[in-house]
Amino acid sequence: MKILVLTSRYTALRDIIDEDFGRQTRLFSELKRLGHEIHMLCADYKKFESKKIKLHGMDVSSVPFNVFFPFPFLMTLNKTIKKEKPQLIIGSGDPLWGVVGYYFSRKFEIRFLYDLHDNYEVYQSYRMIPFFKYIDKYVMKRVDIVTTVSQTLKNKIKRGIRKNAFVIPNGFEPSVFKPMNKEQCRKKLGLPKSAKIIAYAGRIGGKFEKNQSIIVLIKAFEIVRNKFPDTYLTVMGQWAYKDINWKHRNLIFLGSGDQKKVAMLINAADVAVVPNPDNDFTRYCFPYKIVEYMACKTPVVATDVGDVKLLLEKHKWSLCRFSPGDMADKIIRNLNKGKVDYKIEEYSWKNIAKRLDKIIK
Repeated sequence: MKILVLTSRYTALRDIIDEDFGRQTRLFSELKRLGHEIHMLCADYKKFESKKIKLHGMDVSSVPFNVFFPFPFLMTLNKTIKKEKPQLIIGSGDPLWGVVGYYFSRKFEIRFLYDLHDNYEVYQSYRMIPFFKYIDKYVMKRVDIVTTVSQTLKNKIKRGIRKNAFVIPNGFEPSVFKPMNKEQCRKKLGLPKSAKIIAYAGRIGGKFEKNQSIIVLIKAFEIVRNKFPDTYLTVMGQWAYKDINWKHRNLIFLGSGDQKKVAMLINAADVAVVPNPDNDFTRYCFPYKIVEYMACKTPVVATDVGDVKLLLEKHKWSLCRFSPGDMADKIIRNLNKGKVDYKIEEYSWKNIAKRLDKIIK
């Protein structure tokens, strides 16, 4: 089947093209391997770059986009549909592409799949564009298929949509996120050889967390460190909370790293933490990091929020409340556990793409 994927070039502040990152590139490249012909049209609202590349066999186009003057982008989309003649359009990454994709699908009488990557009600589109909430709800009721990133999100929106709603979660790449030798990973990252290491990989301090995550995580870490002084908290990723002195209290900030370095950090750790608060974003998201941690078989401690709670329901000592004391207690319980087989194979991007393939067919 010829599929046109309409999406943003950036997700979680990362460039899905240059970094080969995220749901769009990983999920749809696996769909390509199942025999579909994929063309991704990515709206670039940062670099305003126009370019075409091949990525995992997919045709990927970056097209400049300005929300206040969208006509050049819409004209390019119109021309692309006329030229490519797709049999299915998928709108993913932002509610704007749900609305735009739906309009063009009806104009050209093409089937449309609306992929809800997050709870889009927290996105800027809802706040910036007048009446957008009502337009989006109208579209959601009329599209051919809706996919949601989590079961909790499906439960939230199921009353307002037609019956064709399916859960397509985020996944992991098994060739990258897999068990590796702890000592070798610590050596490559310059981490203490024999200390206990608590790891976090990802962004903390963004607009949806409002700095709550880092405050609770550090307080939990300090409780652990008071009992076990030779323990370190090590973080890798985009860090928006600037009021942290990384030179003290056994805190190590490694900066941003590619997926291979993230996998090394997870494997270097004794415990990996997902310290999400419960809010309108985290309640319905499906963090990449949770399945990446589990794929590396590193003991996980995560707050009992959304689908993370469902994933870890058989591992009661992995789930904690969003409080320093309970988080610290669960970290301590897992510090000496060693590798844990979470049996997470169904969440590889390859297997998730097979689910989507069946839905499309």
